[in-house]
Amino acid sequence: MRQLVWCLGLMMVLVGGGPASSASFDCAKAKSKLEVLICSTPSLNAADEAMGQAYQAANGSFPIKGFVRASQAVFLAEYRACANDKAKDKGAAACTNLAQRRTQDLQELLTAKIYVDGITAFTPEDAILLVGERAGKPYLKIFGSWMPDAYRPKPFPDGFICNEEFELVPSAGTLKPKDGDWEIKISDQQIEAEFYSCSPRNGLSGTFKRVP
Repeated sequence: MRQLVWCLGLMMVLVGGGPASSASFDCAKAKSKLEVLICSTPSLNAADEAMGQAYQAANGSFPIKGFVRASQAVFLAEYRACANDKAKDKGAAACTNLAQRRTQDLQELLTAKIYVDGITAFTPEDAILLVGERAGKPYLKIFGSWMPDAYRPKPFPDGFICNEEFELVPSAGTLKPKDGDWEIKISDQQIEAEFYSCSPRNGLSGTFKRVP
């Protein structure tokens, strides 16, 4: 439960400029729906604790500073929403699944190949491409290229961001997404990508070099 407070405090840094909190999570003072749900659901509590530990490990070792923090901000927006379900058991199950999935994503960051277009520190407007393996199958994950929108005017994480994953298959000595017609060449050292539209407002393209 301590990790939830720390992550929510981090969210305040990302969107409001306030200091992050690392205080203990006191269930007697739980206020938000998610806090109350965590305090009353042992399985969700355990999943949240595991996610917090995975977050600390990934944030401390990922070579592009700011990336793990930004991706966690996007996750937290979805994480909070799962507690809104009027059926408590259904909401708790959804939140637990989200926390477990996020834990897996964070753990995979420790072994994935990282590709960027020259950045050393991440902002949401940048893009990072990750190539990893899950259950023996390679995948590509893209995150970034954030854009605001007139109908979603709040600061990041509101707006549009590329946050997608593709299963990869061999093709002519390289890898390509299994589905779709995105022209992309993936090697151990770089990724060359034709323009990919994540939404009508944003997308990415270019050459992304692997981070040593």
